[in-house]
Amino acid sequence: MTLYKTTITPKSNFTTPLKGDTLFGQICWAIRYVLGEDRLNELLKEYDKEPFLIVSDGFASGYVPKPSMPSHLLGENLELKKENRKKIWLSIEDLRSGNFKNAKTSGEIGYELKKTATIKNSINYLTFTTDDSGKFAPYALMEIKFGKQDIYFLLDDKFELKELETAFELISKSGYGKRASIGKGVFEYGPFEKVLVKKSSNAFMTLSPVVIDDENLKEFYYEPFTRFGKHGGALASVNPFKSPILMADSGSVAVYEEICEKEYLGKAVSGHSANANTVHQGYGILIATEIKNAQ
Repeated sequence: MTLYKTTITPKSNFTTPLKGDTLFGQICWAIRYVLGEDRLNELLKEYDKEPFLIVSDGFASGYVPKPSMPSHLLGENLELKKENRKKIWLSIEDLRSGNFKNAKTSGEIGYELKKTATIKNSINYLTFTTDDSGKFAPYALMEIKFGKQDIYFLLDDKFELKELETAFELISKSGYGKRASIGKGVFEYGPFEKVLVKKSSNAFMTLSPVVIDDENLKEFYYEPFTRFGKHGGALASVNPFKSPILMADSGSVAVYEEICEKEYLGKAVSGHSANANTVHQGYGILIATEIKNAQ
């Protein structure tokens, strides 16, 4: 498989966090629209055994998240817990070499992410009233404003880069996530560049939420993440809600007894929707690292 990276520049606010499993689902819909349903079904046919594509979260450009591990394994000063919590970004070089204490805050790398709540009100455009009662029924729409982000894509040979670029172009213009129909989630992106990473180690960090499926793990450090998924595209108008999926969030660390070669971790998830063909990305791209303070 081949690892690529692109950098996106938001052109509007986002209302959905840029998570790899969500973006994978939207890419699948884009493949269906621009390459055809037959091509999508062909790619998904063996997805539970050999994923054709794994997508990472969006990260501050030039950085990846600090691993989710205890402070003593990260080499942090245990008396500076408050300061340590703010240091959430690592260069990929520091991650590879295990220099976790070089983590930086968003302010130190010049990265800004702001969340704001905009008060909205539902309008019935047939009656031009809020609802049947006529009462004011406001709700808050959370919007996210952030700077440039890097996204990583791990591609199998059966899925060509030009196909990914075609699908990604559609998403960039139509918008990612909720409220895309009113202009949210629009972005520009740079060229897709190959990324060469070390594949052999006894410790690896994930770049997206994963569903653990590996009996050979010695240790696994993670923060839990529950995905409350909804269908998009044509299925959004039927029964959009999926069953919750418990995952290990991005930045999880998998440790093995011996040095091995790994490109990804996890498994595909199915059976969580009324639609039998639904599949969820439970895979995560792995970046090799070193844990210098391990016992």
